[in-house]
Amino acid sequence: MTEKAQKTQKTDSADKKQKVESKPNILEKLFYGLNLTWPKLIIASIVIGVFVGLLMAIPALKDTSFTRIGVILYWWVLFGTIIITNSKSNIDSALKCFVFFLISQPLIYLTQILVGAADWSLMGFYQNWIGWTIATLPMGFIGHWLIARKDIWSALVLAAAVGLVFVEALGEFNTAFSNFPQYFLSGIVCIVIIAVLLIGVLNTWKLRGISLAVAIVASLILMFANRSNPEDFKLSLSFTGADYGLNTDKEWKIESEFGDRLRIEKDPVYGENEEETGEYVYLINFVGDGRDFGKHDFKIVSADETKVCQLTIEKSVSNISCE
Repeated sequence: MTEKAQKTQKTDSADKKQKVESKPNILEKLFYGLNLTWPKLIIASIVIGVFVGLLMAIPALKDTSFTRIGVILYWWVLFGTIIITNSKSNIDSALKCFVFFLISQPLIYLTQILVGAADWSLMGFYQNWIGWTIATLPMGFIGHWLIARKDIWSALVLAAAVGLVFVEALGEFNTAFSNFPQYFLSGIVCIVIIAVLLIGVLNTWKLRGISLAVAIVASLILMFANRSNPEDFKLSLSFTGADYGLNTDKEWKIESEFGDRLRIEKDPVYGENEEETGEYVYLINFVGDGRDFGKHDFKIVSADETKVCQLTIEKSVSNISCE
């Protein structure tokens, strides 16, 4: 083989090697390599919203890890970061984040209503997401501006997202340890999402380490501060007597660890002529603070009957269930 032929062969081999090495991996493609056009974004918003709504409508999946996507933020942090890193500009990022949440979130509730899994009162829970939807405008703008730098500022901005998921992971594992295996899988998914964000968005282990450390330290400080100075809140949940087999002719009261902070009231249902229909809606009223988040057993009792129930208190949504 001539010297010229050998040089040509080496050059071809080097070119092939360079092409293989330069081929983006899955995470690089996910965060920086998607052609996220407006039609694709809108379709993704609709598909994800409907899919999550259908998951939430399946009775067998209630209060499991599979429906946590419709309750807490960890998956939505991932979706938002994917949009930010694949947008063309700060404005493009802000608008796409806003539209994605504006479409997907209401669809979660509408889907459950349309398939008959809930009534229109469910839309009242959408107010918990309105603030987050509006917040995506500045978050998308600032996030794209700083993450694109791939420096210490990128690490600090990503730390906010990682910290949010970290806090939710602790919450999921806390529930899992007290009521295993409930939410254990969603806790694992939170950890996986943290790893995906750090490895996929940042390009050096130094930046990844800084981002993770800042996220953990800041989250623990905020959690401690919240525990030290918890914010009071009021909660009111409604249901009919038929929902849990409460005879409306009886007087019911609640026995729980909360004492007078957890009460039950009976309100009459009024018809179009403002006359009582003979039906009643029961209201579970609760006054608490951040230390009360989680699941709590309680009893609804009458003179000769007892209903064993559970109250779930979370930042985004709360509910009760009875045997």
